[in-house]
Amino acid sequence: MSKEVENKKFNTKQQIIFGLFEMMMEKPYADITVKEICEKAEVSRMTFYRNFHTKEDVIFGQFEMVYSTFIKQLVIQNRFTFYDVATTFFTTIKENQLMMEAIVKNDLSNFLLNALRGYIKTLVDNQILVTREKSSKMLVAMISGGLTEVIITWTRDGMKQPVDELVIFASKYMHFKTN
Repeated sequence: MSKEVENKKFNTKQQIIFGLFEMMMEKPYADITVKEICEKAEVSRMTFYRNFHTKEDVIFGQFEMVYSTFIKQLVIQNRFTFYDVATTFFTTIKENQLMMEAIVKNDLSNFLLNALRGYIKTLVDNQILVTREKSSKMLVAMISGGLTEVIITWTRDGMKQPVDELVIFASKYMHFKTN
């Protein structure tokens, strides 16, 4: 695939994602149809389905873009202490505050939880995050659940708490090694 085709596909996905998230600020997610997303994004239904299978896939597509940005930042920094990883994570979330507000407003924290569970498992499996205990499904579940609630609470509070305070809080309670 040529770079031009890749860029066009990426831009189309972004249009669809932006259309859905913009609509989620105006009306309930459950009431939004694929047809309305297509109209908002100015794409055909065929284009929508070429990029996504469902509305849920659009949300997970946004999460994947945010996660990719997070990973790229870590690679650029080339520092993988808990402090660096957590700071980059919370900063990336703050940069996507409108996305989080749409998720919270539409009570879709279960989508965030499912995404975080997979991302945290990957980070632990690749030893980007090193846990104090032997990694397990239960530990990943506890960490992703706690992190989801922290992000939801932070979003509801307007993300006023500074990132460094969240990093300190997370380092105390998330069972990661800090070095």
